[in-house]
Amino acid sequence: MTFNRAWLLLAAVLVNPFSFASADVITDWDERAAALIQPRMVPPVAYRAMAIVHIAMFDAVNSIEPRYRPYYAQLPANRQTSKEAAAAAAAGAVLTKVVPEAASDIQAALQNYLSGIPESEAKSEGIKLGEAIAAKTLEARGSDGSSAADAYRPVTTPGVYIPTALTVAPQWPDLTPFAIAPPSSDQSRRLRSRVSSGPRTTMRSKSWARRTARSARHARPRTLGFGF
Repeated sequence: MTFNRAWLLLAAVLVNPFSFASADVITDWDERAAALIQPRMVPPVAYRAMAIVHIAMFDAVNSIEPRYRPYYAQLPANRQTSKEAAAAAAAGAVLTKVVPEAASDIQAALQNYLSGIPESEAKSEGIKLGEAIAAKTLEARGSDGSSAADAYRPVTTPGVYIPTALTVAPQWPDLTPFAIAPPSSDQSRRLRSRVSSGPRTTMRSKSWARRTARSARHARPRTLGFGF
């Protein structure tokens, strides 16, 4: 009986990606976002969408309990504001924009989630805060280069055929990073300066020989047993 019940629960989760797996608002909406985004987007685009969802949730909660530097926004909020309502509203607002074809399902799931939070001013303020943070986050990423036109062109000469390549997110090298400084920033320039001014290892040096030998040892095939 227990075995059959476990399979029924698994089937319910797979059929309904909006079901909750835990009581934690962040992991709940992470699973919800993954279920919506993964089937609809190629990996680079999906990673961006997931990052925006999580940044919005983080900045919403961090606005209520400011313990860390915000990613994009930190709005005034009362400490009694509902963190659960703020995080859920932020995630729902972002998902509605990045997956517009599922907007009605997202809003229904959001209302279902919020119905589990008792009605109060803390809940209302949390929803308003989450929606405002989501708008700020989407605005910050609106011109990050993700929607730039495909500028990929194969290098060739007249009369020489190059097979047509199926490119995925060719504009991604110019995408504004999430967690590191852009190449044009002062931070990146200082890092490149330190790297270029440091000691270099030539292919004829003892250091190069030691590193190559160490890599070769690690790359050597090993027997795992059982005939392999």
